[in-house]
Order: sequence, then C-alpha cells, then structure tokens
Amino acid sequence: MMNKTGFMLVALASVSVATFGARERVVRFQNHVRVGYDDNVYQTDDDKQDTMFITDIVNLSAKINISSRTDALLYWQPEFRYRFDADPELVSYQDLYARLNHAVSQRAFVTLSDRFRYQDKDGQSDLGATPNQNYLENELMGAVDYTLSSLSLVKVGAGYELRRWDEEAYGGGDTMTGGNNDYDQITADASYIRDLKANTTQGILGANYVTHAYNGDRGGFDSVAGYLGVDQNFNPNVTGNARVGYSFSDVDTGSDNTDSTSPYLQAGLDFNPTSRTTLNGSVGYSVYRAENSIYNAQDRFNLALGARQDITAKISLAGSMSYTHSMYDADYTRDSYTGVIEDANDDYIVLSLRASYQVNRNNFLEAGYEYSVRMTDTDLLGEYNRNVFDIGWRLRL
Repeated sequence: MMNKTGFMLVALASVSVATFGARERVVRFQNHVRVGYDDNVYQTDDDKQDTMFITDIVNLSAKINISSRTDALLYWQPEFRYRFDADPELVSYQDLYARLNHAVSQRAFVTLSDRFRYQDKDGQSDLGATPNQNYLENELMGAVDYTLSSLSLVKVGAGYELRRWDEEAYGGGDTMTGGNNDYDQITADASYIRDLKANTTQGILGANYVTHAYNGDRGGFDSVAGYLGVDQNFNPNVTGNARVGYSFSDVDTGSDNTDSTSPYLQAGLDFNPTSRTTLNGSVGYSVYRAENSIYNAQDRFNLALGARQDITAKISLAGSMSYTHSMYDADYTRDSYTGVIEDANDDYIVLSLRASYQVNRNNFLEAGYEYSVRMTDTDLLGEYNRNVFDIGWRLRL
C-alpha cells in the first residue's frame, strides 16, 4: 500500500510554500468534540456491534492571496475517534484539500486542485468482508478556462484518482481470491459555454471521458458521455443547472468486454427564500464504479436534498437526505467471481439532522443524528441499518 505519511508530507509542503509567499491570508479554525453512540459500527446485519465513542474533529482553512493574479484555498480536517467497544479502539482519519487559481492572461484562467482522504468506507462496500474498511484516496484535478469572446468560453479539464485499501486482501490480493478493489481512474472533460441571456442563462455543449482500472487483471470500464446543458439564474434567490445526454460504455470484466448505453443526467437547484433559509437539491444518473468486489461497474441514480434554517440568531437546524439506487447488470460481473451471476439492485439511504446553539461568539453546543439503511434484492450484497447519535461542543476562531 502507498505510504499515507508521504502523501501528507507532499500536501503539507505545498501548503507551506503557498503560505510563505502569500501577500494576504484569511485563516479560520474550528474544533468539534463529540460524544456519541453507534449501534452498528461495522455496518452489517449479522452480529451487530454497538459502541459509545468520543471524537475530536479539527477544521483548519485558509484563503491566501499570493498575488493580484493568483490565490489559493487550503483545507485540512483531521479526526481522532476513540470507540469503547470496537477493534481497533482508536482510529484517525484525514481530509486535506488544496486549490490554486491563476489568471494566465485576461483570457486564460488555470485551476489546479488536490484532495487527499484517509477515511472509513460507509455505504455500499462489501459489508462483512473485513472489519477494516479504511482506505486512502487521492484526487488530482486540473482545468483551463479560455474566453473566446464576451459571450462564450471553453473549459478543458483532466484528473487522476487512486484508491488504496488498508486491508491488502480486500484491496489487492490474488485475482481469483482477493478483492482487487484498489483502483486508478483517469477523467477528461471539455465544454463550450455561451451566454444566451446576459447574467441569466448559459447554454452548454460538453463531453466527458472516464477510464477506470481495478487492481491486477480484474478489469474496469471506459465511458464517454456527451451532453447539452444550461445554467440558469432564475432570480437572486434561485439558481439551477442541468446536464442531459447519453453515455457509451465498455465494461471490461477481466477477459470479456460488454458494451452498453445509458442516459446521462446531472441537475441541481439552490433556493434561498430568506436570509435565514437555505434549500438545495441534486439528481444524477450515470455509469459509475462498483462499490463491491463482484461487479466492475454500475448504472447509478442518485438524489440528494438539503436544508438549513436559522430559527433564531443563536439556534440553527440543518438536515439532509441522500438516496442512491445502483443497478448491477450480470454482464458487469468480474470474470474471476465464482458465485452465482445475476442482475442486482441496491438501495442506500442516509438521513441526517444536526442542531446548533450559539452560546457566545466562539462557542456552540451541537447535537446530531444519522440514520443509514442499505437494501438489496439479492444475497450477493449485504443489507443493514445503522443509527448514530452524538452531542458535542464546537469552538470557532
């Protein structure tokens, strides 16, 4: 497995270089200390393990103006969690993000970003395959915006993402017996954007490409999608976007290939009816990587809704819901899988609610609840439900 410390040193070195050369900095710090209860820490329907926990989450962010044409955004979130009745008892996770924006000229604008994660997998992984579902993920992205005229511009981007699991047998291992869930993924996209109505409507013509390869000779998939889109400012309080098209995919199962076509959809809406209320939602449909060791791809539909309400100047309430419906075609099954081969559907729902009370300028009391459930129509994939409660204190500087 790749060395997590090496990734952290590279990322922190980048942060230090940018900060050292900065002309102006805005730094924000938050610390969350929470005590809670998890009734299914390993996300399995068999032999559920519950535990109390204490967690400390630090948020450190900085906006750095390096020059009149260059700025950077930095974000670091380490988490340290002690679980009284789980193995291991003490776990730690990392989330580090850095973005550099640079105006090359009046027409050309470049963005480079890198996101590093080390965390526990929630949701649709192979539940019960291993109690250690921790993984390292790094995503490097780059994009260029080039203005053609006062009405139009072109965006071109590319990215490289990798994931490495702590558990060697799950991430790598022998092709016939191991999970081979480690992967590398390359993406590319291009779009032409034109103002159809000044400050209100933009039309978009675009395409994206994904090539995804799992560890060893397990296979993966390639996908090309073409789409038409629109970004719309309905009024100062409502904005929306939509991308509609079609994708063409080639799923490599190890020694065989399966061609498929499917709709492509991405849409979102942000609504701020008052200064105290925020509502947002998104919906999508696309070919996506499999979240298990059996299939190499999925046709995925996802829906997300979120809301925040400042009830008073000191009390706020936030809630969210996400729903993912995964459709696994039997033809997407990896060749080395020796079990029953069949189509499968998988539904994953997460509901969360968090309340906050501002004690004074810098201190907050918080309480949260999250419910997650996974349902499938096959014995190939595991089902479970999970409840997590917590209360805590947040310091903001």
